[in-house]
Amino acid sequence: MITYRPVRAEELEEVTALLTESFCNYSFFEMYMDNKEKQYKFLRAILEVGIKATYTKYIIMVGVQNNKIVSVAQLKAPDTSKISLMDYVLAGGIKILLAGGLSNTFGFLKMLKETSSICHHLSGRVWYLEFFAVSASCQGQGVGSNMLENCIIPYIQKSGGGLLTLITNSEQNRAFYTKNGFEEFHEMFIRRNGKEIGNWSYRMKIEKITT
Repeated sequence: MITYRPVRAEELEEVTALLTESFCNYSFFEMYMDNKEKQYKFLRAILEVGIKATYTKYIIMVGVQNNKIVSVAQLKAPDTSKISLMDYVLAGGIKILLAGGLSNTFGFLKMLKETSSICHHLSGRVWYLEFFAVSASCQGQGVGSNMLENCIIPYIQKSGGGLLTLITNSEQNRAFYTKNGFEEFHEMFIRRNGKEIGNWSYRMKIEKITT
């Protein structure tokens, strides 16, 4: 049985490791480097700093099974302030620069802003699913769908409802989100360094419930 709860400060390293393993072959993180070892270090630095910078501002939920974190979701709630450059600096942002270099780091941050801009410019109560990942050992077992149904959606329902949005760059993920009731509402293609990836935006209207 999987239980869901907010992440604890002492678990941020474990969450970073899970996210890094989940995204290490994700095309979005392969746009700026060809060397796999450097890609991995760059990705881990991005995720480690990002999780630390958002820990007190965003909502980070984990799924726990047999005392092990098997899934994680990071939500930006409506009206939550954006993470500032100083937030990243205080969270150890120098690690990203050391792992990726100045050009790659600012290029990646610019691409990140570009790919998510459609979701962030929607009106109304808009939630944004920043990260959503399942441990490699649990993939293909319905863990992701379970977390959506029993953690993410109920949390938003009890927090005033709204529009849950996200982006993906994976055909496999497109099928997953469509299966789980999301609507694809925007498509674009990102080109960097002679590479191209698709970028698809999804949304789901979630009604408020009261208990």
